[in-house]
Amino acid sequence: MSGIPFPRPDLRRIALLVALLLAGFATRAAAVTVSPSALFIDSRSRTGTLTLYNGGTLPEEVEVSFAFGYPVSDSAGTINVELRDSASSGEPSIVPWLRAFPRRLVLQPGQRQVLRVLVQPPAELAEGEYWGRVLVRARGGQPPIEQTNGDVRVQLSVETVIATALMFRKGAVETGIAVSDARAEATPEGVQLTVDVARQGTAAYLGRVRAQLVAPDGRVQGEVEDAVAVYRTLRRRFLFPAPAGGLRPGYTVRYTFDTERPDLPSSGPVRAAPVAGAVTVR
Repeated sequence: MSGIPFPRPDLRRIALLVALLLAGFATRAAAVTVSPSALFIDSRSRTGTLTLYNGGTLPEEVEVSFAFGYPVSDSAGTINVELRDSASSGEPSIVPWLRAFPRRLVLQPGQRQVLRVLVQPPAELAEGEYWGRVLVRARGGQPPIEQTNGDVRVQLSVETVIATALMFRKGAVETGIAVSDARAEATPEGVQLTVDVARQGTAAYLGRVRAQLVAPDGRVQGEVEDAVAVYRTLRRRFLFPAPAGGLRPGYTVRYTFDTERPDLPSSGPVRAAPVAGAVTVR
């Protein structure tokens, strides 16, 4: 569609938008949604589709681009996905060979639009799994937001950016997960579980982690469950509230990693055997 003045995508603006939202300068519910939450494409079809939907009451200008990035964690277990225009040397990026149809459109209120993603890799591409992110940028659904601080007036045109994971697979791939370290520590707030994991095989490990705080008599005192995506290595950290009556010697934390992800297409994640373990609370 012509006539929509879209500037060149700048991934730094995504981080700026997040910072503004966290600082309270702008708030906006995402009118445009994207499904499914991850896209899996193989070398036989070389195409995949996403569905865009405008659930708002105003038209949204939409632009589609691509980036590279996957979840990484810091020493505190905080998860972050840094999006880049290009990948570092040695990373399995599929971004240079991705195309979207359409790339630009206006999505009317209540309208759905099928977005087709095409992969055009070179013939000599080695077998394995390759990664990318589909960025759906939507803006125009509300007037600019004005903030006044003394004599300074700031006007913000807010956009929503939805980053959908994309996996391209050529040939057979496999995955798995290995726990390199797990510990459970008593803190003033409760019991903190820290688990360091590393992906095995040639494909990203997409699954979930479940953990239980177990009393000495076998009763479950707390449970947590969360999705997990391990592309390289990852640290996950969870906090169980302190049980009534306080902690006594003999508490343990049991954990299990598996590849059950009901939020993803059933044919998407590569399956792997569950990995379970237990640690004593220190």
